[in-house]
Amino acid sequence: MTGTGRPLRKAVLLDRDGTLNREQGFVTGPEQLSILPRVPEALQRLAAADFLLVVTTNQSGIAQGLYEQRDLARVHEAMHLALGSLPRAYLHCPHHPDPEYQANVTGFGRTCRCRKPAAGLLHQADKLFGIDWPASYLIGDSARDLLMGRDLPATRILVKSGKPWPEQVESLTTEGCPPHHVVGDLMDAAELILG
Repeated sequence: MTGTGRPLRKAVLLDRDGTLNREQGFVTGPEQLSILPRVPEALQRLAAADFLLVVTTNQSGIAQGLYEQRDLARVHEAMHLALGSLPRAYLHCPHHPDPEYQANVTGFGRTCRCRKPAAGLLHQADKLFGIDWPASYLIGDSARDLLMGRDLPATRILVKSGKPWPEQVESLTTEGCPPHHVVGDLMDAAELILG
């Protein structure tokens, strides 16, 4: 139970690009979305097992002025429909720490606590829903997706469906945060979780 008396939820915290949709650089509009094979079915199976599904994603294109918050909202609305309205929330970081973007009129060119591999998005999810971390999972295709949970007792699963996975495993191992599992895609991860 949380301090508010609300029961904790087992959850799957999902990266977006390379995990749910094809890794292709910045997705600035719904027409650029390409959901990966077997993803909707995998989410359905996890939801049927009563897992809370939350998307966590870095969206520094906002800080860079490539698209706006309203464009991202349109992308996530289209994604939500394509995924059977299953993810409960889409949490994003719009920031970028590079000084080059600090002069942008977007106002998001700065260091923050929510840009992965920082854990800010996970703390947001916990505050919103109350997450049972030992019963929960982080799934992503990059080292930063899993490094964000290095101080939490959640299970870390790296999927091979996005970035070159041997490099990601090497980065995670170097950081002392190796993945608990490496699998092909989200469906493989769901099957592992559901046993």
